[in-house]
Amino acid sequence: MLEDEAMRKLRDTRDTGATADILDRAVQQSGAPEWRARIFELAEASFQSIGMQLSVPRYNGLWLERRFADSRTDPTETDSILNWTNPGPGGFYDDLGDPTRQPHLVRSSISLEYRPQWPKFWWTYAESFYDEPLQMRYTGLDPAAQYRTRVVYAGDSPGRKIRLMAGALEIHPLMLKPQPVRPVEFDIPHAATAQGELNLSWYREAGLGGNGRGCEVAEVWLIKK
Repeated sequence: MLEDEAMRKLRDTRDTGATADILDRAVQQSGAPEWRARIFELAEASFQSIGMQLSVPRYNGLWLERRFADSRTDPTETDSILNWTNPGPGGFYDDLGDPTRQPHLVRSSISLEYRPQWPKFWWTYAESFYDEPLQMRYTGLDPAAQYRTRVVYAGDSPGRKIRLMAGALEIHPLMLKPQPVRPVEFDIPHAATAQGELNLSWYREAGLGGNGRGCEVAEVWLIKK
């Protein structure tokens, strides 16, 4: 994949300009042109019949381009891009929209929402419905350590509030999901991990009704301080 090639280039050279050139090839060069033509035929037919808009210029390019631009004035941005999924020593990372990278997720539904201004790991996310919590469980933690969680609240319910609990302990009360979407961090009380385990539960506002959505989480880091 071109994105993988771009990230290898960034690791080797830290040259954001050359990396951006690789991403541009996703637009300038198209593989399997006969498949691409057929896909555009089907997309146009869908637009004409039901108004569905399926044009996707490229996967992660817009988000990465903004980060590359920021890195020209803030060199730490490059480290942030390269280490995005790294929770540090003794930590854990889950991409809740990827079934292969969510080892601590208890159960949930997975949804997709394409937004080109977001990185692709925010397009898919785990969610629970109505008053059911979204839950994660960690074992094998250091009982003596202090932990912190970093969370991305994505989804298509930006006006909804969400609450995070660690067992019976509140990590944060009901809060509006940050807009624009971005990672937010919260300390975990030591009492919640003192037995070497941690249970996290997210809730939306109780009894809200509607379509049942609002408890939507894209990424979770558990960071050992």
